[in-house]
Amino acid sequence: MNRSMAEVAINWVANRPGVASVNVGATRLKQLQQNMASLSFEIPAELRERLDKISAPERPFPYTFFGSEIQGMVHGGATVGVKPQNYSPTVQISVAGAGVSK
Repeated sequence: MNRSMAEVAINWVANRPGVASVNVGATRLKQLQQNMASLSFEIPAELRERLDKISAPERPFPYTFFGSEIQGMVHGGATVGVKPQNYSPTVQISVAGAGVSK
């Protein structure tokens, strides 16, 4: 993919179902630019599936109720919390200059 682990991680998290925002930090402008660039590509389906599988927690009772089988019954088969492919909301960054006053 020729992307850093951080870029892949931010992209993957940002495109998870139910995730509305991702908080990232940067101490340098270059880091901020890299973080923003992490939303400009698509993770291949095969890699995304591998990431989903490896990060899936085991669901002990009562969390088994949050699995797709039970949720399908709860929601009547409707898809809930899934973002469209390549979902990327408009990013707005506004920063006021920081000043020091005495």
